[in-house]
Amino acid sequence: MLPCNPGGHAAFQDTFVSQFLKFYPDPFALPKSTWDYIVQFWFLDLSKTDSVMQECYSVFGPEPRLPSCMLRFFQHCFKTSSPAGTLAVKA
Repeated sequence: MLPCNPGGHAAFQDTFVSQFLKFYPDPFALPKSTWDYIVQFWFLDLSKTDSVMQECYSVFGPEPRLPSCMLRFFQHCFKTSSPAGTLAVKA
């Protein structure tokens, strides 16, 4: 199946807002550096990447993640020096 992104960047922002307080009930406890990353990703619109990469996906197989979601994940890992990015590359 091809990835489907019906809402673009606005859908990412809506999902973030709806899920944020579930995982961080006290957002004021987060350090300023975390808020800097949140603001950067809030304004970083990667939705055009989805349309550029659409032809690279096969119609066969399970539904893949959106390219914009994968890019956002790797950028977050590299900005925070998280080992999750290198583990995902090796997988």
